Amino acid sequence: MSAFLRAMGRATFVWGSCDCSLVAADWCRVRRGVDPAASLRGRYSTALGAMRHVRRLGGFEAMARQLMAGVGFATTSTPGVGDIGLVEHPVVGPVFAIRCALGWAVKSPEGVAVDRYPVVVAWTV
Repeated sequence: MSAFLRAMGRATFVWGSCDCSLVAADWCRVRRGVDPAASLRGRYSTALGAMRHVRRLGGFEAMARQLMAGVGFATTSTPGVGDIGLVEHPVVGPVFAIRCALGWAVKSPEGVAVDRYPVVVAWTV
């Protein structure tokens, strides 16, 4: 996982190909061979486009639950290292994150932010 997180930190943030949602989905592909965000890939290229998809799918939490359930991920109240979560970022609101030893890793334009963000919902990967 540390190699994946390092690579995620070096990758340029690009809406629609390397953003918080798609990086978390990439982790799911690495761990389980399924892509919860397959229906979103290539569908937006800006923050506004991403938010339009989020609104169309009922909001971030509803979208996250739908995408993760669609590929068979179970929710968990005790996320462990390597699990996926929808966490509450203090500036941007809900974002997808990967649980690591130090907290939740979130892809951001600056690289990777790791913090103990409040969890909205989490899934066992």
